[in-house]
Amino acid sequence: MGSDSDIYFIFLLFYIIGSLPFALIVHNLLSTNDPRELGSKNPGATNMYRVAGPLAGVLTFAGDFLKGFIPIYMLVDFEPTILYLAAFFILAGHMFSIFNRFSGGKGVATSFGFLLAINLKLGLIVMLMWVLVFALKRISGLSAIISFILLPFIALFIINNGEFLMLSILHTAVILINHRNNIKELLQS
Repeated sequence: MGSDSDIYFIFLLFYIIGSLPFALIVHNLLSTNDPRELGSKNPGATNMYRVAGPLAGVLTFAGDFLKGFIPIYMLVDFEPTILYLAAFFILAGHMFSIFNRFSGGKGVATSFGFLLAINLKLGLIVMLMWVLVFALKRISGLSAIISFILLPFIALFIINNGEFLMLSILHTAVILINHRNNIKELLQS
C-alpha cells in the first residue's frame, strides 16, 4: 500500500467514508421519520425500511453498500487479506460514526459491499445466504446472523488463507455482537 504515512491516511480516509450515515442522509433528504427515534432505533437500511418506507430503505442500503464496495474495489490489486484489514476501518466508521456521536448501524450492508469487492464469489455467496434465509423466515436479523456465521466457512473454502480466515472470524464476531439484541429476541421467541 505504500509508506506508513500513506497507509495511515488510507485507514483514516476509510474510517471517514465508513462514518457517512446514509440512513440520516436519506432521512434529511426525504424528510422521513428519524430512524434513531423509531423502530429498533438503529440507523440502518432495515430500520429505515420499517420507519420510512421502501424507498428510504433501498437508498440507505445502496449508500451503505457502496461505501463498503467502492473504496475497497479501488484497491482491488492488493492482496485480499490487506483489503480485508483496510475494510475493517470502513466498518468501524459505520458502527462508530463521527457524524452520529460515535454510534451507527450494524454493518451488514457495508460488509456486503466490501466482501463483494474483495472477492466476487465470497461476497455473492454470503449475500445469497442472507437472501435465502430471508426468503424462508422474513427476519432480517436472523438472515444476517446466519449468513455471517457461515462467512468463515465460505472464506475457508474460497480463499483458503489462514490470515484471511482469522479476519473473517473477527468479522463474524463483530456482526454477532452488533446483533446481540436480535439474538436475545430470537432465543426468547
